[in-house]
Amino acid sequence: MSDNDKIPYPRSLQEIVGSLLFASETPLTAGDLRTIVKSMECDENDEVAQIYKTCTSREIDAALRGLEKALEVAGCGFSLVCTGGAYRLQTVPTCGRYVRSMLKMDRPGRLGRASLETLAIIAYRQPVTKSEVEEIRGVDVSGNVKTLMDLGLIRLVGKSELPGHPFLYGTTPLFLDHFGLASLQQLNELDPTLQRSNPRAKAASYKKPKQEKEPELPLGAPENPENPENPENQESPENPENPEGRESPEDSEKPQIRQDDIFIDDTPDEFDDDDDEYDSDEDEGDVNEEDEE
Repeated sequence: MSDNDKIPYPRSLQEIVGSLLFASETPLTAGDLRTIVKSMECDENDEVAQIYKTCTSREIDAALRGLEKALEVAGCGFSLVCTGGAYRLQTVPTCGRYVRSMLKMDRPGRLGRASLETLAIIAYRQPVTKSEVEEIRGVDVSGNVKTLMDLGLIRLVGKSELPGHPFLYGTTPLFLDHFGLASLQQLNELDPTLQRSNPRAKAASYKKPKQEKEPELPLGAPENPENPENPENQESPENPENPEGRESPEDSEKPQIRQDDIFIDDTPDEFDDDDDEYDSDEDEGDVNEEDEE
């Protein structure tokens, strides 16, 4: 083959990305695409190939966005879809019946309403226990959870450290693929009134609170060490002059007050005015009696 018959290079990085996605049997991430482009063997004198080998992550992302817009404008029956951070080319939903007819495939089954509600709670509240899902729905969800596990839409993500150690459930990559979501963050965009819980804060709520450990004393050390040289640690007698606590002559000469002689006025304030008026009336009556005498 002469130099004039050489296969020309692609016109843009977008063409390379599109061809790789079309030929790949599995979805490819932006990092996978960049690795494939950079790993292609070429001559050092081939300037075009060397330029493509120096592509950056931003250039790959720009090529993917350009390919997505080009497919939408062309209307060629398939589109670029990102699920779980990986890209692939798939047929548009409007042409699904024709593709199934050609491949002799039956229409895929649909989830029931109860299973969809259970799946939605797990997706928005994950990680979550089965008892929490039952508390929200108000019914037993054991059958729905088993159905979703068999379909591969949910999985066990761990165990809670709370009493009973219940299992924690979360969604799988197949869940993103089935509903055409790039990531779980898109759940917040579907309905602004529904927002996902924070996974880290949710996982922390299933852990036991850490207890502060008391400082360990060295072996042979007493629990309450006393320092005889430190006078602050020594107990001082209440009365150094009278250590036995006997009554002094001065205390015996003081008059003792009985509790019966103490009057405590515990009447409410609102009745004080009435008492003052009653006392003034008694004083006037005493004065009148003295005048008569």
